[in-house]
Amino acid sequence: MAYIPEQKALRKIQMLADLPPWQMEVVTEAIEPVDVVEGSLLVERGTDDGYTYFLTEGRIALDTENGQHKTVQVTPDTTRTPVANLRPRIISVKALTRLRGFRVPDIVLSAAGCGRRTYEADDIKVESQEEEERRQLESKLSFRLYRDLQNDKAILPSLPDLAMRIRRAIDDDMSSAREVSKLVEADPAMATKLLKVANSAYFGGANSIETLSHAVVRLGMQTTKQLVVSFALRDVFRNKDPQIQQRMQRLWRHSANIAALSFVLAGRVGTIEPEEALLVGLVHDVGTIAILNYLEKFPALADDPEALEETISNMRGEMGAMILREWKFAPAVVAGARDAEYWTRIQHGAVDFVDLLIVAQVHDRLRKNETQGLPPIEKISAIQRVLGDEAGPEESLQVLREAKAQVDEMRSVLHG
Repeated sequence: MAYIPEQKALRKIQMLADLPPWQMEVVTEAIEPVDVVEGSLLVERGTDDGYTYFLTEGRIALDTENGQHKTVQVTPDTTRTPVANLRPRIISVKALTRLRGFRVPDIVLSAAGCGRRTYEADDIKVESQEEEERRQLESKLSFRLYRDLQNDKAILPSLPDLAMRIRRAIDDDMSSAREVSKLVEADPAMATKLLKVANSAYFGGANSIETLSHAVVRLGMQTTKQLVVSFALRDVFRNKDPQIQQRMQRLWRHSANIAALSFVLAGRVGTIEPEEALLVGLVHDVGTIAILNYLEKFPALADDPEALEETISNMRGEMGAMILREWKFAPAVVAGARDAEYWTRIQHGAVDFVDLLIVAQVHDRLRKNETQGLPPIEKISAIQRVLGDEAGPEESLQVLREAKAQVDEMRSVLHG
């Protein structure tokens, strides 16, 4: 029989212990049982399926990328915390015996305020009635999105059809540059942008090119794919409601600016393809699009700008991650959407998309003198990881001043 914990048992889990009853009800309804046979993987390193796992029975093997191995027996103490919860997963979890437990969709935990919540013994927060009502709206909105997604009824943004066809054609090793260029020609605006980029200072050779097929050859198939999807994303930032469309336009300008900054920073780092960073910059706020598209179902949020911005801040990350999984993006891109504003994130290993997005957003805020909510620069480790151990506010801004022409060029292409 499938195991579904009672609320009393859920109260023993640290991240759920202090939830008010109405939030606990949302979490309880979304719980799914986990029953894994001996020898199977519960989670695989490098993946991100959008769930948080809790185990109640069994024994597991934990394996890391560097070959470390550990065996863990599930106990009441281990049940109180999720297993292998960093994303993308840095540990594989294998069942050494039959495993039982449950999992909760990350989007539901986010709606209930369980994301990066910290717990101090003497820290008790009392919400006002207005704050509690807003949190209830967030929970209802997030839960509605999750259920609609499960039932294929979600009003979520989708990649334009042309971009999908070009993406599939390039992923087909049999497609030629000419065949791909014919697809691009179906969208004159996209064709113009692709030629503009191919002749830009970054990609341009000694001679200017005038045909799309030559542009595809110069750029290469994979770069062409990343750029085509990037250009097509402009159509995702649209809504029929004039007021919501104004907010969408501001969101597009922000996303394009972060994308241009990420492009330049990736070129400086040298271990990430700039075109990939450009695309990740454009999709990092796609969760906000989903929230804006749902406002007609939640007019109370639409009529309260402050509550709306707070809701976007709290929910955009997990919603964006959910959408990018549906779009079949890699876990590293999904992590970019979820953690783009995780300012104090500590990461080991190579610089990744999240590092680039954090640095790009910090620079954008410094340039606009919008520093509210940012921690001290020395606590943002992504800046040192991307720009060097000695990088501070002035050094960081100097890097982007030196690259201003390149940033402006990429921003112009995206806005054009």
